[in-house]
Amino acid sequence: MKLASAIAVLAAVIATVSADTRGPTSGQDLCCAANQERARRGIPLLKWSPSIDRIAQQQSEYQRSIGRISHDGPPGQLNKLGGRLQSVGFGYRTAGENIGGGFNSVDAITATWMNSPGHRAATLARESTVCGGGLANGGYYTINFASPMNQKDADGYYTLQCSGSKSQGAYNGGDNAIPHKPQPPPKPPVVQPPPLPKPPVVQPPKPPVAPPAPKPSVAPKPPVVQPPTPKPPVVQPPVQPPVGHKPPPQPPVQPPVQPQPPVKPPTPGNGKCKLVPKGSIAAGKCKPCKQCGSKPSPFRR
Repeated sequence: MKLASAIAVLAAVIATVSADTRGPTSGQDLCCAANQERARRGIPLLKWSPSIDRIAQQQSEYQRSIGRISHDGPPGQLNKLGGRLQSVGFGYRTAGENIGGGFNSVDAITATWMNSPGHRAATLARESTVCGGGLANGGYYTINFASPMNQKDADGYYTLQCSGSKSQGAYNGGDNAIPHKPQPPPKPPVVQPPPLPKPPVVQPPKPPVAPPAPKPSVAPKPPVVQPPTPKPPVVQPPVQPPVGHKPPPQPPVQPPVQPQPPVKPPTPGNGKCKLVPKGSIAAGKCKPCKQCGSKPSPFRR
């Protein structure tokens, strides 16, 4: 019984010594954000690889240097993702890469990747088991997903300790290793009780002030009306015509013309009598007609 207990203690000591812990990195934050999306869909979580972190960081720095996003790296072995993985001795079966530029947070770039079918498929690929990432100034993000050549090597990678999309560090050493102790949550702020309200200050009432005595009213003085002073009439002197000026000639006054009555032509009568209007000129030249009877004119020519 004592021997079994000693063996158990020795195993715990060996596991503690063999375990390795790493502090949080930007690549771990990217992997934690990816694991959030995988956990919501029941997909196995990714482990973290420091070597993949390194090549992802190199690719982010290269994109910053050229001022644009690109899956191609510098000329040579680092130009393609496969060559970059081989440069750190990572034997892989499958590998994928997501990149982005101009973003200001891990959550923002992850949400953009999840809204793109190709980037979403790389993030949620079930065959991927390991990841790493990098961030350069200017918001250039890179995350790499891979599956190692030998699944037995999975115990050699680091298990992430995540709080949402924020890493608290990572540890390795197999399932029996003592995990990295996450940072304690921040202490809640000490809330000071509000101070007791001060009693209101009551001012003693002031004695009433007697209103000022009214001033005696003074009757208004009647206005003094001055009689208007008559002004002497202004007599304009007669306008004298200028010297040498002659008045224009006045037209002579014509006497009014008396209208003449219209003259009717003589109307022929019966027989030797001609009817002549009374009062006409012809009437004075005619003699009385005895045969006219009741004709209008008693004269004939």
